[in-house]
Amino acid sequence: MQGSCDKTRVWRIAILMIPGQVPLDLIGPWQVLRSAASEVSFQIDYVGPQAQLDWLGPLALSGISALPDDLHQVDLLLVPGQYRAAMEPDAQRRTVDWLRDVAEQASAVMGVCSGTLLLAQAGLLEGRRCTTHHQLLAQLKELAPGARVQDDCIFTEDGPILTSAGISTGVDTMLHWLSRIAGQQSVLAVARDMVLYLRRSGREPQLGVWLTGRNHVDQRIHRLQDRLAAAPATPWTLASMAREAAMGERHLRRRFGQLTGMSATEYLSRIRLHLAMQLMGETSLSLADIAERVGVSDERQLRRLWKRFEADTPAQWRRQQRQLAHAQPD
Repeated sequence: MQGSCDKTRVWRIAILMIPGQVPLDLIGPWQVLRSAASEVSFQIDYVGPQAQLDWLGPLALSGISALPDDLHQVDLLLVPGQYRAAMEPDAQRRTVDWLRDVAEQASAVMGVCSGTLLLAQAGLLEGRRCTTHHQLLAQLKELAPGARVQDDCIFTEDGPILTSAGISTGVDTMLHWLSRIAGQQSVLAVARDMVLYLRRSGREPQLGVWLTGRNHVDQRIHRLQDRLAAAPATPWTLASMAREAAMGERHLRRRFGQLTGMSATEYLSRIRLHLAMQLMGETSLSLADIAERVGVSDERQLRRLWKRFEADTPAQWRRQQRQLAHAQPD
């Protein structure tokens, strides 16, 4: 794959359509491609074991082509997940056989959520890093005992195989693939078009900082958490956080701790550290520059923040991430 946009090329995408498909597993990645259409040209083919699918109640999908015998010209095969209760054994069996025969002809294959299980059944994950929804990890390990199943990330890339935890992470995985063929500027434009204030890197735990402390129903605290995540570099104080949440400082301190198990300032610190780690993994910016971007006063303060949550030093962590990146097969 390349890193800059070639506007003369048409990228061919094949999307596998099978009974029980999870709608967002399809629509999320598809919307990324749709939003990128002004910069990159795509030909999207919908293929499956039957010509029509029941989808959402009375809504059905038609226009599905038969499973092709050849995928050599396909740049990406997308395999969305399925609801287990709606799977059809015969279609499932035919699909797995087809994947086993031809999937490796595609330049890249992307499994979303339980779509990864289909790749496992087809024998495509042996020896590879992969992931799926956290509730399906044990099943993935059974289906692909030789795979290196990851439970600490939202998507993986190992050679031509990409796998994701599912639902919203299919968007992250497609953005990652898009960055490979079109470059970061195109991806940022797509993220803005889709109103995504954060593009996740894939290294985040499935139940990481963005979900930590969100298991409550207080809309004022949710609103504050959204604002902290969207603008972490803002010089937040307890007073400004209280204004955002429309409550007094003392009440905010008590309520935030009660609902999340941490203080509002610690929550903000975790977000800032997470973004600092993302910048360290994806850029060559200095610690001082990263500190400024995430709202920490200087490099010294960033190191102090880092030490609170991480065992390795920033330099050790960055070196480890580069080694992991270089270890990925082309």
